[in-house]
Amino acid sequence: MPAADILPSALWQGIAFDWLWVYHGTAPRVRDWSHEITVPTGVFFVESGRAIIRAGRQEIEVPAGHTFFTAPGSRRQWFEENTRMLSVGLRCQWPDGLPLYSAGLNMALPTRQLKKLYEATQALFTTVHGRRKQVTYAEGVADKNHSLETWSQHEAAFRQWFAEYADTLKRKGISPTPRLSAGDRRLKQLRHWLQAWPLDRKLAFDDIARTVDLSPRRIHELLKQDLGMTAQVYLEKRRLEQARLRLIHEDTALKEIAFALGFRHPPHFTAWFRRHTGMTPTAYRQGHGMEGA
Repeated sequence: MPAADILPSALWQGIAFDWLWVYHGTAPRVRDWSHEITVPTGVFFVESGRAIIRAGRQEIEVPAGHTFFTAPGSRRQWFEENTRMLSVGLRCQWPDGLPLYSAGLNMALPTRQLKKLYEATQALFTTVHGRRKQVTYAEGVADKNHSLETWSQHEAAFRQWFAEYADTLKRKGISPTPRLSAGDRRLKQLRHWLQAWPLDRKLAFDDIARTVDLSPRRIHELLKQDLGMTAQVYLEKRRLEQARLRLIHEDTALKEIAFALGFRHPPHFTAWFRRHTGMTPTAYRQGHGMEGA
């Protein structure tokens, strides 16, 4: 078993994993390339039609009868008309907010090789949506009220599904992302500091440098090596994710969201959000940003 799979129980108990949607129906947008969108971890089974995914320098075609494993991050996507799929989106993170899986994803495989995962996904869909045969993406991500009993059933079904998902990845040679110097106390402090940093404030490296007894330059180096990006880029990703979530799930005024994310003037927030997503916050809130798969 890979070393990345052998970790203390406390670390596994601290991972954040929950389902964001499960739907079975036509693709949310067809015959047109999406804007650059931020997507969570996920998997979708193309039952008819075709999808094309552009992530970084990759372009992956996913024809009917194939399954795509989504890596968290940004991408563009295109779906052939009448593309039908079964899809699950999930949040899957280490305690400090870094993705549990990253390397090895953004891959397409024949669905015939994934029979157990496909059946587990069908079972999750049935538990969540009952006798319905088709649910759109918009319906899949919509927030709903549940009884404690229903919520518990959904959560139990998701955990059973997640076990099959993790086992499938393991069989394909994909393990959880290893952590750099996981036993280094100072690196743990840096991860916690960056994840907990208020989104309305600029990073203050001098403050944390005094706490961990490292130079700001060394902090930059450690965090970039651990995250694969600079601390500022990571904070921007946190800020964009929070903006997306609040726009979709809250009725909060745009100016309040802008202030909470560190923008003194709402037009600056709008320009920043458009630069990252290709659309205004208002358009995204109205549903045009709901293009994930």
